[in-house]
Amino acid sequence: MMKYLLSFFAFILFATVGKAQDYDSIPPYQKDSSMPHFLLLREDSSWLNTAQLPKKQPVVFIFFNPDCEHCQHEAQELVKNIDKLKKINFIWATYSPTFEEIDAFAKQYHLSDYKNMQFVKDVNYELPSFYRLQMTPYVAAYNKRGILVKTWAFGAKPEELAQLLK
Repeated sequence: MMKYLLSFFAFILFATVGKAQDYDSIPPYQKDSSMPHFLLLREDSSWLNTAQLPKKQPVVFIFFNPDCEHCQHEAQELVKNIDKLKKINFIWATYSPTFEEIDAFAKQYHLSDYKNMQFVKDVNYELPSFYRLQMTPYVAAYNKRGILVKTWAFGAKPEELAQLLK
């Protein structure tokens, strides 16, 4: 009887270890370069579906945190170069802060002054799992056809965004 129990537990152990090794190390964005369909919460409680974004216009997702100094620097740099970036749709997404904190960030850095800047909450934690991001600001740029051009793990230079997304 003991022999059967040991065999059973050994089987469970190996099955569990084998399952753990099934983890796909390739992030989803590297498997398909087309723009994913995210569902992101707007402040008015409506949902922004990426399928609703204007067609034939580049889109840049910025996953940020209002308290992040690097994110604050990214915002300052984008505003300084806004003339080069007006034809790009920016989706600023975060998951933890309140909309009051998000609004304060947008106003402090004058991002709310521009129609091409949207702020949303990623309440389903879709962006971090899709891009497997670890730091903020994380930037993903899609061209006019909705194809991924480049990602940046620590923020993007506005000049490079403007050049890539002409």
